[in-house]
Amino acid sequence: MSPPRKMMITAFVLAVVGFSFQIVLQYIMRPYAQNGIYYSLLSSESMMQTVPIEDLRDAPFQSLFNIHIQPPMLDAIRTIPAQIWKSPDSHTLVRKVDRSLNVLGAVWHGFLGAIVFLWLSKIAQWRYAVSASLFFLAHPACIFYATFLDGTILSTVLILWTYYLLWNIKENPQRPITVFGIAVLLLFFTRSIFQLPSIFMFAVSLILLKVPWRKVVVFLIVTGGVAGLYLGKQYCQFGIFSTSSFTGLSLTRSVGIINTRDYGHYLKGPDNTNIQNQILPDVLTRVTKITDIPNFNHISYLKLNRHLIDVYKEYISVTPIRQIFDTYLQSIYIYFAPSSRYGIHIIVDHIPWRHFYDLIFSAPVLPCLILFAGILWVIRRGRKNYAAGTALLLPALYIFLFSILFEQGENMRLKFLLEPVFFVFIMSQLYMTGEEIYRRISTKSVL
Repeated sequence: MSPPRKMMITAFVLAVVGFSFQIVLQYIMRPYAQNGIYYSLLSSESMMQTVPIEDLRDAPFQSLFNIHIQPPMLDAIRTIPAQIWKSPDSHTLVRKVDRSLNVLGAVWHGFLGAIVFLWLSKIAQWRYAVSASLFFLAHPACIFYATFLDGTILSTVLILWTYYLLWNIKENPQRPITVFGIAVLLLFFTRSIFQLPSIFMFAVSLILLKVPWRKVVVFLIVTGGVAGLYLGKQYCQFGIFSTSSFTGLSLTRSVGIINTRDYGHYLKGPDNTNIQNQILPDVLTRVTKITDIPNFNHISYLKLNRHLIDVYKEYISVTPIRQIFDTYLQSIYIYFAPSSRYGIHIIVDHIPWRHFYDLIFSAPVLPCLILFAGILWVIRRGRKNYAAGTALLLPALYIFLFSILFEQGENMRLKFLLEPVFFVFIMSQLYMTGEEIYRRISTKSVL
């Protein structure tokens, strides 16, 4: 069997193992889950970044076209089972949709293991790559977010896949970058941190990796063009040049001057629900979802978003730099807390190996391991590879900064977006350094 074929078969097996492991855990713990579905006690309908399931059922295309709170990918995924089940009872429909999302979360869980293996197998021995992938599949945070019904695990899979493609381009800058462009666009339509500037950031990485200029220009034209068209639609409809109207909330939360509870009560204020244009679709005028959670996609929230951006600007202009620095330092502290401790989870709270993983994937161990792996890379590579190192560092730095500057309180959840990348980096550097030391010792023994 050829090595590439062996790698692909192994990756497929690991994906199946990851999927099966997640499904078995869900089955065992189902009697203890709320309604036999909700392991984190929250439905997808209760998430801030989703639109009402009734609108996805009754007017799917119109609803997806009129989303301003987040990129449309998560609700596009929810629309598929909503259209398949088409239950007239909205509560029953949500349960059916969320059961489907749990299964899909198990698929993403398996993909994480497969991609970790594919990446490490090009650096390390087959057994090492398999062992590392199985180790990561058992990570409590992977188990947690596979059944946390928002877009976290999907975003994590896409970020890991994009990084894997970028690393492959580093190994061969002449290879086609079409798939990489698709991955970048999927990130744009999935996660609100990937706005138009992120496309230019990825282009800089390609330039640093010595990808031919013609390919970089085509990448910018295609990905920037698609993203630009969507953002143009957003501006024409909502007056925002982004895929998310949570910008004001995120900025003010990041410095602690507004909380989500206050934001959720906004529609109860006078005149906020008086819509002059009655032609607007339901997804923009529905006040609450069936879980009694506010519909944050209500048209009135656009006005609040603009107000909160102004509030943030004023706060930054009058607040001492030291106080702002201390606030963001607190966000960094929260960021390096265990990502599996984001909230209650019926499965993860009973996993016996949780404490061990939480110790590794949090401060002080995780940042020390990242720093140590970085030092090993610098020692092994030398100055001639600094450009390539910078190209791979840029996306991680971009995601890290957005996770700190646009949030306070949920930063540990955002850390999970990069944990598979951190893991591959650490494991690869440990392997290559160990292999180099072993080779030198063996050479001396022969001499």
